[in-house]
Amino acid sequence: MLPQKQVWISKLKTYTTVLGIHYGHDSGAAIVQNGKIIAAISEERLRNIKHYIGIPSLSIKEVLKISKLDPSQIDIIAIAGIMDVSKPTQDSEFPIYAQLYFNWNSITSRTKTAPSFVSYNHRFRKIDEIKKLLDESGIASKEIVFVEHHLAHAATAYYLSPWKLDENVLLFTADAAGDGLSSTISTAINGEINRIKNSESTYYNSLGYCFYGEITSYLGMREDDHEYKVMGLAPYGNSKYCIEKIKQIIDIDDSNPLKFKNKFNSFKPSFQTKLQKLLHGQRFDNIAAATQEWFESLITRWIKNGIKETGIQKIACSGGCFLNVKANQKILSMTEVEDAFFCPAAGDEGLAAGAALVGYFEMTILSGKKPEKVPINSIYFGTSFSNEEIESSLKKHNLLQNAQFIDDIDSEIGELISKPDTIVARFSGAMEWGPRGLGNRSILADPSDYRLVRKINSVIKMRDFWMPFAPSILESRMNEYLKDYRASPYMILAFDTTEKRDELSAAIHPYDLTCRPQSVNSKHNSNYETVLKSFESKTGIGGILNTSFNLHGFPIVYSPDIAINTFKNSELNTMSLGNYLVKK
Repeated sequence: MLPQKQVWISKLKTYTTVLGIHYGHDSGAAIVQNGKIIAAISEERLRNIKHYIGIPSLSIKEVLKISKLDPSQIDIIAIAGIMDVSKPTQDSEFPIYAQLYFNWNSITSRTKTAPSFVSYNHRFRKIDEIKKLLDESGIASKEIVFVEHHLAHAATAYYLSPWKLDENVLLFTADAAGDGLSSTISTAINGEINRIKNSESTYYNSLGYCFYGEITSYLGMREDDHEYKVMGLAPYGNSKYCIEKIKQIIDIDDSNPLKFKNKFNSFKPSFQTKLQKLLHGQRFDNIAAATQEWFESLITRWIKNGIKETGIQKIACSGGCFLNVKANQKILSMTEVEDAFFCPAAGDEGLAAGAALVGYFEMTILSGKKPEKVPINSIYFGTSFSNEEIESSLKKHNLLQNAQFIDDIDSEIGELISKPDTIVARFSGAMEWGPRGLGNRSILADPSDYRLVRKINSVIKMRDFWMPFAPSILESRMNEYLKDYRASPYMILAFDTTEKRDELSAAIHPYDLTCRPQSVNSKHNSNYETVLKSFESKTGIGGILNTSFNLHGFPIVYSPDIAINTFKNSELNTMSLGNYLVKK
């Protein structure tokens, strides 16, 4: 088993401020202070490179800037990952231990040796680059601790969940892989996370990689990126034509109900060859339907088994597999589940915050203090820009003459999108944490006008035709549009819609009539609520279409400069930057 708990420091003291770092896929940085995330950002946003892999040099500097902390105020540095196996740009730079990991993984990950292998090779981990960066940032003298990948995921699930410290919580993590593992189950109480023995699935038995990811690749899309497209495609197909074939790939382990088992007995590149033989002649939409159905069956059975093993019915989930909102909908409907929390940054973009939370809680407990558990509320942890900075960018791009300063810009946006064929890109306040644009970096439109779907897809987002959009809905009106609804401020849950769905027709899945909403209230984002209420006053509709502000293949926009370039290189005609309204 990978070590979860270590006495990392010789002199125990109270650690209140922790810098979390993740360098690898979706690298980034975060700062946790007294159990609360006060800054978090992904490196991809700063570099404008989606799913950036590498040292988060810009993110480290940015979270210090966002938090307004001097480097001397950082107490400890927590790095996500026992072992770094991210491949650099140049093969010659690929560390030998990482080469060994990938070359031997098809053998070691089939067995219990994978965690030991990763743990052993941690001894050879080189962090010279990150130490140099920390030195440049003025924090090289701080203690550095390492937090195992799935422990960091579990931390974002537990420490951000709404329950009190003295409540028992059951934690599930599932993704492609990290530190040799792909899924874990843990219990949590009084701030401590304890992994259940023999609940670890290896990389070879990965639900995220050796099933959903491989099928994503088989369908001609990018694994570890386009799985959401398979989920969006699934309702159009009929699973009955190939579900029995799909079941042959992976299942719950017969000998251990807490683990998954690769029934293909295959690993890349042979996996794709076997898929071609297995699924030859099957329609791509039917394959997607069967994949999603079997994925939902597996993950709900696995969770049911974990609850049966522990008797704990409050569950918290993180890891990339829990970005599958349709599966999350199934989990919420399980009779065995009393309540569920899904981390809004469930993918690797959340690992920096997870590592920082582990550092804070572990060090506080070791020092004999009681840690503070702060449930997540607003997740606008990123950078904000002043109107002065925005004006400077507009001048630089020769757009100031096209811009109008409006005091009540949010009411104006709501009124604009109530007009026919009007789409507005909104750049306002602090940037969202996680993979969704939640109003502050979003493209907005009338959700009742289905014609806008084609326009946004074809000339702005350039997405696949089957991909649905999502609505932002006033929390006070969720009951009108959604069945069995609950507050969902992070677009991490899906719901069936009511007969009033026509008002949101452009923002729901057109085939199965579900939607992935963002519930909006003044507590989470009062300015964005103003946009929705303004639109409501003109139309009577309690929601708007919301999709992230970016071009296809690029991350959500970070700065006024990137927003302006996106505006210029798309068919967008209207954009708000702070209090400035810009038109072409």
